[in-house]
Amino acid sequence: MKGKCRPCPGGKKKGRIKKEGDNKMEKEDINAGRRRVENELRSLVGSIFVPEAKLFAMRCGCYGFYADIRGLRADDVEAFSEKIKEIMRRIGEDMGLRADFIYARKLPGSEEVVALTARELCDSCRRELASSKSSPRPDIIVLKKRR
Repeated sequence: MKGKCRPCPGGKKKGRIKKEGDNKMEKEDINAGRRRVENELRSLVGSIFVPEAKLFAMRCGCYGFYADIRGLRADDVEAFSEKIKEIMRRIGEDMGLRADFIYARKLPGSEEVVALTARELCDSCRRELASSKSSPRPDIIVLKKRR
């Protein structure tokens, strides 16, 4: 199978294929999303730093927007969960994502939140998450889970 791609899960490809030289806007969008997360969280809780943000595609078919966070605590996320959920939903929407699953990830064994993620779920992950009423892992704070 050398030189050929594997079929996409479900046989369908999502998104569009970018033309050469068409990635400048995407880079600017990702950086704008990073700045928005940082600025809007600063207005809520104070000293926040977002060193990195990225768009991702998973092998299973999920897509998302991920932001590394420094200075955010689990109690901040719980206190401002609706506002943080809305920030991440809007940023995901601006990137062309339908955020089915929005969550904060804590550093294991700590109350320090290290990442915020807005994820558009593939069919398989949607079924798996819909069957569970609790958080998928102890280090995850679920802000939104569409069933």
